[in-house]
Amino acid sequence: MKRFLKSRNILVIGAWLAISGVIRMPVEQKLTEDYRERRIAAPKVSVETWNQMGQTGLAGTFGGLRSVMASILSLEAQDHFSNQEWYELKQDYDVITSLDPYNLFYWSHGGWHLAYNAASWARNRHDLKPIQRDTMEREYLEAGDAFYREGLRRIPDAYHLWGELGSLWSNRFKRPDYERALEAYKMAASFGKSRIYERRYVYLLAQIPGREIEGYFEARKLLEQDPSHLRLPSFRAILYALWTNPSLPLSEDRPEILEIFRSEEEAYRNLYNYRLRIEEEGYFRGSIDDTLRILANKLDVPPDWIPFLVNSRYRIPKDFRSKRNVLPHPRSGNPYFQGEE
Repeated sequence: MKRFLKSRNILVIGAWLAISGVIRMPVEQKLTEDYRERRIAAPKVSVETWNQMGQTGLAGTFGGLRSVMASILSLEAQDHFSNQEWYELKQDYDVITSLDPYNLFYWSHGGWHLAYNAASWARNRHDLKPIQRDTMEREYLEAGDAFYREGLRRIPDAYHLWGELGSLWSNRFKRPDYERALEAYKMAASFGKSRIYERRYVYLLAQIPGREIEGYFEARKLLEQDPSHLRLPSFRAILYALWTNPSLPLSEDRPEILEIFRSEEEAYRNLYNYRLRIEEEGYFRGSIDDTLRILANKLDVPPDWIPFLVNSRYRIPKDFRSKRNVLPHPRSGNPYFQGEE
């Protein structure tokens, strides 16, 4: 009799647990999904990720150590990077970002490895035919782009990833795609958390033929929002160059030099360095040469110091002042200012 009562109690308890489990399951599932949407709980691990993890990784994941396992796998990915095993490295980062999807570092680092390290490795594979090298390089660039964008899907407010995409597609040593770069910088700037991306958007417009007027109006808008942009030499020089565009509407006033630069010496130094960037990076020229001629005449700058008369690759020192002796540098032979008269 006692055995019967004991068995009955067990059955009752089991039935009660089963019924309560069935009742609670939809509520808990909904709560878990809500936590995942709010990025409090980690998302589900895909079947492919389960297949790629070893027994240790599975045990760690079930034990609630997903971030720890991701950190350990990142060390393994570093070994693949050292050995230039790019396929294995990508697999590692796919698993890492599945285990710890809200860690910005892994998305940034994985995209960098693919878009920069792997793509550069492919470009320098001189044992392959040129078309094979180009194809492989483009594949890694696109893989890096896709990795960054997947990170943005997981972390929508990660504006730094948009900035890294902008840097990737505006890099003149890669395969620049200015439209993609502009889109990325615009998205990064839209968060309003870093002014550098607003300026980079303007700088890139100044490098694209036919987009200079758009760049001018964007620069004016930035200046109206925050005059402190004028503290930066690059912004001053680019703004002035865009202002000298003869295609601007006649209603736009042309500023005086001292409205942008604090002195004529500063104007010459900034525009001189900008003139070198025109040659190296393709920035808009505008009427920079005419301005430099006028300033050189006012400041008694010798002819061999004027950038469009000599092919110079050096920068003017920050302590430049007018009417200084110009002497050849002892190593490079390039002229530089030394001492007061």
